[in-house]
This record gives sequence, structure tokens and C-alpha cells, in this order.
Amino acid sequence: MSTVSASSRPNVLRTTAAASSAPTLPSGTLAKGASGTAVKQLQSALVKLGFMTQAQMNTGPGTFGPQTEASLKKYQAANKLTADGIYGPKTRAEMIKDLTPGKPATSVTAPAAGLERGDSGAAVKQLQTALVKLGFMTQTQMNSGPGVFGPQTEASVKKFQSTWKLGVDGEYGPKTKAALEKALAGQKPPTSSPAPSTPAPSTPAPGKVTKPDMKWVPSANYGSRNGADIDSIILHHTASNNTSGDLATLTKKGTDVSAHYLIGKDGTIYHLVDDKMAAWHAGKSSLHGDTSPSVNARSIGIEITNDGSGKTPFTEAQYRALEKLVPYLAKTYNVPMKNILGHKDVAPGRKIDPADNFDWGRVRRATDAVI
Repeated sequence: MSTVSASSRPNVLRTTAAASSAPTLPSGTLAKGASGTAVKQLQSALVKLGFMTQAQMNTGPGTFGPQTEASLKKYQAANKLTADGIYGPKTRAEMIKDLTPGKPATSVTAPAAGLERGDSGAAVKQLQTALVKLGFMTQTQMNSGPGVFGPQTEASVKKFQSTWKLGVDGEYGPKTKAALEKALAGQKPPTSSPAPSTPAPSTPAPGKVTKPDMKWVPSANYGSRNGADIDSIILHHTASNNTSGDLATLTKKGTDVSAHYLIGKDGTIYHLVDDKMAAWHAGKSSLHGDTSPSVNARSIGIEITNDGSGKTPFTEAQYRALEKLVPYLAKTYNVPMKNILGHKDVAPGRKIDPADNFDWGRVRRATDAVI
């Protein structure tokens, strides 16, 4: 049976009822622009297989639109089919295998935990295959380095961790493995974290440090640390009260500016540049007069959404986030208190951030409790 393109036949729909012994799937060919019961059956199958959410289906049940096409392409790519977004006999046959009662929804399994950037081998390839299956990595991306845990695999793991509300470190450990197994079994990621019944203490217990929750939003702007160790943390204000605009500036290629972290007005911690890499936040600066290595090469940069006027308060949510993030980073990288500074401290006369109304005492007390 011939395939049909969306441009030549936008309302194509040629189906017959599926055999009673097979899962409820349409037969024939479906493409973008089609509508009806057969499309709804296809969407239901994609939801069951984890390539479309129920919410996405509910935006256009029975309508073969861009979302259905994109979900179908993901399924086809994950199953090594031609990812053309057209539902035909080969795609139907693969779906029947995945949906047949008594058989697992996918033959892809999670590898043993304990993988990180730099590793290679069959276990890494198994992890990549799972990430492709779940839509966090494309087959093309995997094919660029099958079995090699490089930057692309790390970024895909971080996306998965962020979706499943795990600590976003790019390492495949026990918690990430447990979540991956749930995802491969068809479970959905948590939609939100339950609000605590009482406010969490802003200062960690003495000597204890926990990695705070954060969202991975990768920046295109970063470079090598050239072997320099992390020994300082530099705080900035963004000179804006618009978190989404700050995110765009700090992540978009061509702006030539970035930071490792951004603290939004609501306290959300955005992780923009891998700690292993140098972000571009300090410019011409020095650490206590030392210019070699550069401050960018030796520091973690944290931007805080605030216009820097000295009149706009930094929010309570931002302080709470900083009281978690700065102690965590200081403890992790053994940064001394004297090296937790503002941009104006490493570029005096050139920079004024963070603004004078920033409460350094809160951050330093929280950090002093753990270092």
C-alpha cells in the first residue's frame, strides 16, 4: 500500500478494523491532516507506549496534527524505523509487537547503575538505547557515539533527571536507574513535588549538605577550565527582573555570556553550564589580585534575577535557594569563605553586583554551617 504525504493529501484516512486477536490499532495509512476514530486509536497506542502524554492527546483527540506526528516520529526513531511521521504497515507491525498482551511494552532495559561521563562500553550503549526509546535522545545523537558516555549522553541524562525531578548531575546512579526502570515500564514522571506542611529550615544542619533541586537548561556559552581547580564562587545580579529574559540571554548562542546557575524570582535554580566547564560571567577580573588562572576558569558563577537598582528586594525564595546552593557548592569544591564573593569584589570599579541591598549575611551564615 502506498504511503501518503500530508502536503498532497491532507485528509487521507484509509483504515479497516484491526483483527480481533491483535491490539486495537488501525490498519492502512495515516498521515498529518487525517482525523477520525483511527487516529484516536493511534494516539491511544502512543500514549500507552509512552511516546505521547494523555494531556497532549486531549488537545486534539482524533486529529492527526503536529503533536501526533512528532510523537509518531519519536516512536519510529526509537524502533529503528523510517522516522517520517507516517503511520503505515511497518509502524503498525512494530506497535502490535509492543502492545501484544503477555509481552513487555519494550525490550529495552536499564543497565546497572554507576555510569558517568568518560565511560564506554555495552552498558553505556544500553543506557543510550533506553534514552532514545524514551525520547530523551535521538537515534542520530546516539549514532554519533554509540557506547561512549560523552557530552550528548550526559545532557540527555540531565534532561531525564530534570523531568523525573531528580538531582541533575548527569551521572547515572541508583536513583536515576530506578526512575529509568519506571519510565521503561510505562510509568509517568511526577508532575509536581508536594508542598511541605511547614517551611523547611533555611540553614543546613552543621556539617551536612544536600544537593538542592534544580532544572537543567543548557547554555551554548562555555569553555574549558584548562585544568584549573574550582576555588571560588562569584555572585551577580542580572540587571533585570525578568527571569525568562535572563535565561534567554545566558543560554542563547551568540550572546557570549553565561553563568553556571541562575536563581529565578521564584527561587527556581536553573543549572546552565556543567560545573566541569568554565562559564563566561566574570570578564576582566582577578581573585585577590591574582589573574592567573582567570576568574572564569577557577570559579562557579551564580546570577540572581534582580535589576540591581538597590531598591528592588531580592526575594525570600531567592535567599532560600542561595542558602542551599552556595553551601552545597562550597562543601563540594572546598571553597573557603574568603572566596565567596560578588562580581564587584573581583572587578572593583568596573562592576557593582550584587547590589548593596543584597543580604550577604544570610548566605554566609548558611555556608559557615557546613564548611
